[in-house]
Amino acid sequence: MKKIFKKAVSLVMAFAIVAVSLVTVDTGKSYAAEKEMRAAWVSSVYNIDWPKTKGNASKQKQELIRLLDKLKGCGINTVVLQVRPESDALYKSSINPWSKYLTGTQGKDPGYDPLAFAVQEAHKRGMDIHAWFNPYRVTSSGTNLNSLASSNPARKNPSWVIKYNNKMYYDPGNPQVINYLVSTVKEVVQKYDIDGVHFDDYFYPSSSFPDSATYKKYGNGMSRDNWRRENVNKLLREVKKTVKSVNPDCEFGVSPFGIWRNKSDSCPSGSDTKGNESYSSMYADTRTWIRKGYVDYITPQIYWPIGHKTADYTKLVKWWANEVKGYDVDLYIGQGIYKQGQSSEGGQNIAKEIKKQISLNRQYDTIKGSMYFSAKDIQNKSQIYNDLKSMYGSYNPEPEKPSSVKVQSLVGDNRYGTAAKVSQLGWPSGSSKVVIANGIKEMDGILSNPLAAANNAPILLVSDNVMRKETETELKRLKPSEVIIVGDTSSVKSSIESSIRKAVPNASVKRINGSGKVNLSVAIAKEIDKISPVRKIYMAGVEGEADALSIASKAASEKAPIIVTERDRLSTVSANWIKDNNISDAYFLGQTAVISDNVIKSADSIISGSVSSHRVGGSNRNETNAEVIKKFYPASSYEFVVATKNRPLADAITSGVYAAKKNAPIVLVGNVLDEKQKSVLSPKKTPLMYRVGGGINSDAFNATQKLLE
Repeated sequence: MKKIFKKAVSLVMAFAIVAVSLVTVDTGKSYAAEKEMRAAWVSSVYNIDWPKTKGNASKQKQELIRLLDKLKGCGINTVVLQVRPESDALYKSSINPWSKYLTGTQGKDPGYDPLAFAVQEAHKRGMDIHAWFNPYRVTSSGTNLNSLASSNPARKNPSWVIKYNNKMYYDPGNPQVINYLVSTVKEVVQKYDIDGVHFDDYFYPSSSFPDSATYKKYGNGMSRDNWRRENVNKLLREVKKTVKSVNPDCEFGVSPFGIWRNKSDSCPSGSDTKGNESYSSMYADTRTWIRKGYVDYITPQIYWPIGHKTADYTKLVKWWANEVKGYDVDLYIGQGIYKQGQSSEGGQNIAKEIKKQISLNRQYDTIKGSMYFSAKDIQNKSQIYNDLKSMYGSYNPEPEKPSSVKVQSLVGDNRYGTAAKVSQLGWPSGSSKVVIANGIKEMDGILSNPLAAANNAPILLVSDNVMRKETETELKRLKPSEVIIVGDTSSVKSSIESSIRKAVPNASVKRINGSGKVNLSVAIAKEIDKISPVRKIYMAGVEGEADALSIASKAASEKAPIIVTERDRLSTVSANWIKDNNISDAYFLGQTAVISDNVIKSADSIISGSVSSHRVGGSNRNETNAEVIKKFYPASSYEFVVATKNRPLADAITSGVYAAKKNAPIVLVGNVLDEKQKSVLSPKKTPLMYRVGGGINSDAFNATQKLLE
């Protein structure tokens, strides 16, 4: 996005024309719209892009329809709509007031729900829509709280607000502010069928931001700079966690300023630039966000020309492409097409070279597309529109040779529907038993796979508060005589149990109680042991859902429980059960960041067989997945292979019990295939792949399919 605040970077330096001439133009013939992010930011602040008219719902709708049609016409496949420009809402909210950019008056009802309309119209055109929030900004000008709507949280909670440079901001270091912002995002994800949540680069406005009182209260011994960065980090962590808890398929991304840190003696791994740093001026530590997975995607605003002396587009693109390598974070480039040679922009003309910039992006396989600031420039400037259309609108791929590996999709509208489809495939004539688990708590479902296999039963999922229609319909089809609920009433509520009894009144209902992942895993193991004596176990870390899913098919085929462990210690309840059950074999999934050597040592001392060398893991979830397949699936040919998205895992958590029927491996597919996965999968063959759940990266899936031919 174009910054309203002025950057400290010098934007007046001329770019090197020679460098531009070195970039050839790829017209996009190998880039399909469904594989490449082609997004436009639609700004509501100052009515920049939409709505242009205030106080007229009919005109606003027509404006948006024309805008979406125009964007789609040149190949744009995603709109990033600003729904919170200034502590307000372009949607019906119980937390924030209506935006003044709708009617001219903050808090005034526009007579319709703009976001609901935008979602409907975008999806009607096959376009994705991301809801764009400016988290901290309260006003763009003015410090009078009484000028805000009486319902505005800033006016109701003045202690949350800091006045600075004739503007008002929410205080990023105030824990109540973080809770409020998370609730704001949660409300939108719960109410609207959005495809993503998006934050721009407005974090701390500057290093001189007057937050001394907050720092004194909450600094907790940290340096002020690190404390500020951690405040932003915490917000992103909590937002992503909340988004995924409500809708695991909803993406969360941020578009930070284009320079993290400049290369220097103190930071030799920074970019070869001399501009303002988001790390120290906005306290946006983008490297940490990427490496710790705080975001699903990142869109650095590289709003400079090729060859710019202070911030060369070519150098920055290369730096960012390398920065995400090996991490499960998608990289899109923010393109500043609003720069069209204006003197106010130092004569920079990004629009003129946008085709060259896109072509340069496409030289890096870690760059997955672009976002353009802003929509009005595409709508109003014919040259920009035509240039984008020439890159995006002329896609006409050569027909590919059909793969010998057939693909069957098991994809429901959500995780509950996908679980039902797995059940229908594996138990077409019904089942005498059914296992029910909480679909929001991924580990509960994964742990259920060996239990379900021991009972020859499918797994169906419920949400926190309700039995979904997809589950109820499938439960009735299966006509079980027994339903096994996994988890105590904090996981699967009594009201859901009542709904189960109502759906299948002739079935008995049994509950496996266990509070927390560790205790629940032991409770499940005890239940399996009643059916099939347990002598072997697999152990996964408390945050090791992906590792547990990798082994779920194997564990289910052996009816071997998956025991969850804390990283640094083996719990008493686990240790006692292992000793009492005379366990003779165990494998530990993941490296020391997940399960420490101390846990393996403790387990080895009470397991009758020697397991000290039984760690199976890699440096990330994809590598661990590869190591699991290498270790436990030595055959060269399989009747089928299951492929699913590596993050989030929700759609595939019930697939292990079906895969176990044919001892088939589960492949976790990220944005790209890990090199270890490639080497392990290459010698293996299968005639059939099950694509379980939506959102799987097409390129990575196709690469997996090719390897298994």
